[in-house]
Amino acid sequence: MKNRAIPTLLRNACLAFGLMTGISFSTHGQCTSANLSTLTYDTALTSNGFALYNLSFPQFNPDSGTLVSVKMAAIVNSQYGFTLRNADSMASTYALTLGQQDQISGLSMAVPYSNVTTQSMGNYPLSANQSMTQAPFSFLNNYLASDSITAVSPFLGMGQVNLSYQSFTFSNLTAVNNAAYYYSAGIATNISFTIQYLYCRGNVVLATDLTAWTASLAAPQTVQLNWGTANELAGRQYVIQRSTDNTTYTDIATLDAYATADDGTAHYTYPDELPASADSTWYYRLQIHDTSAGKLTYSPVRNVTLTAPGESMQVYPNPATNFINLIPNQQDAGDWQVDILSVNGSLIERDVYMQTRNIQVNFRSQLSAGTYLVRATDLHGQKVVTGSFVVLGH
Repeated sequence: MKNRAIPTLLRNACLAFGLMTGISFSTHGQCTSANLSTLTYDTALTSNGFALYNLSFPQFNPDSGTLVSVKMAAIVNSQYGFTLRNADSMASTYALTLGQQDQISGLSMAVPYSNVTTQSMGNYPLSANQSMTQAPFSFLNNYLASDSITAVSPFLGMGQVNLSYQSFTFSNLTAVNNAAYYYSAGIATNISFTIQYLYCRGNVVLATDLTAWTASLAAPQTVQLNWGTANELAGRQYVIQRSTDNTTYTDIATLDAYATADDGTAHYTYPDELPASADSTWYYRLQIHDTSAGKLTYSPVRNVTLTAPGESMQVYPNPATNFINLIPNQQDAGDWQVDILSVNGSLIERDVYMQTRNIQVNFRSQLSAGTYLVRATDLHGQKVVTGSFVVLGH
């Protein structure tokens, strides 16, 4: 994790963004160079010219501030050597071009990123059966393939961002008279893959006497909100706010404070019924008004995902503890094989359920805290639907 310098052009763009977005990241509603920061995660990769990597990085915690953009970058260094032999009975000249293709994709990206660069290596005249060997040379030196994303909602939360990255070095060899040839190559590629969050640090004052604050999916369209407090104050009000982008929040309910014990502690609950067509990720926070003290504070942000981009199955409760319910997106009951997988694809549990549309999966063992994938396969139609859920620490 690193903090790095921010280019002036990008800083100015974020300043303009901040002036439009309000209280989310400053009590004055401004994103300035003074509160603009970056958070960077990177990993080192190696390949012999072709590799497909499944990468996982932490999402950006909304409590840290307002996320402005996400930059994904691959810095590629490649050594390339080859042997070329004229396999024909006549002399010929061979032209060699080398290329590099980088592709980044994932459910968090609306559009996959792809970039190709090519370099001409020159011409090689060879007599019949003559061969030549080129010692390894630097084909790519800190070559940068990068993509910036401003649709940042899929990157917000406490879970993981899963990406697929493909690095492919290719060659194009031609002969002026279509002469036959033998060609072999050795490639050594080193890659630094980075995801960088550009965000504005918030000046919003967080409440210090919240003892608990959770948001979880209790039913397909119901988010259960729970919180507890210490030193409850008379006249305090809790305004529940909801957002689809962690930028613009809407008040959905107001609860008056009350003390439930002699020590001033209190516990609150509120079920939020979302519209029937709602999907994707929803963000919640509490705006806490202490009218007697003239004080305004906020809770941390909590988020709940109903159906992630590309998924076709409801998964709840989410976060989960001992079980999950699955509702595949189809009308009729079916026979299903259900697999629970870790984020790296390892099988944790497999069960079969017959003639059902509402599936309850009880965990055979206690799952560690983290993000998990769930895959349901229709045993007759071989339809496959996927989802994900989170298990919190105990």
